[in-house]
Amino acid sequence: MTIADLYEAFEGKLHRQAVRLTRDPYRADDLVQETFIRAMGHLQLLAQLNSYERNAWLYRTLRNLFLDEQNARRRQEALIERLAREGPSEDYPPEMGVASDLFELVPERYRELLEMRYVLGMNSREIGEEVGVPAATVRSRLHAAIGKLRAIKSRLI
Repeated sequence: MTIADLYEAFEGKLHRQAVRLTRDPYRADDLVQETFIRAMGHLQLLAQLNSYERNAWLYRTLRNLFLDEQNARRRQEALIERLAREGPSEDYPPEMGVASDLFELVPERYRELLEMRYVLGMNSREIGEEVGVPAATVRSRLHAAIGKLRAIKSRLI
C-alpha cells in the first residue's frame, strides 16, 4: 500500500465529503491534503486494514481535522471578540490591544508556542509533534508563558 494507491482510491470521495463539511472547495482541498499527510504517517496501519476500515479511518481523520479547524476558528473569534469588548484601557497601552502584540512581550522561546495554541488553535500534542517535544513539555512551557504574561500585566496595573 502506497500513498498514491490511497490517493487514487479515496481522493474523490474524501473531497466530496470535505466540500459538504466546509462548503468551500479551497478549504476542502486543504482538508483532503492534510488527511493524506496524516495517512502518510500511518501507512503500515492502513495497509493492515481492509478497504472499509481504511475508508472509515480516512473519513474519521478528515472529520476530526475539520472539527479541529472549526474549534480553532471559534477560539480565535472568541479571543478577538473579548479583546474588542475590553478594548484598550488604562491598564494596557493602546498598542497592546492585539494578542500578537502581547506575545511580543514574552521571551522568544514562548512566543511560537503561544501563537500555535491561541492563534492557530493547536492542542499540546499537535504542538509537541510540530516542535519535537513531548506534549507535557508544551503544557509546562505554555503555563510558564502565561505566567510571564500575568507578571507583565501586574507590572502595568
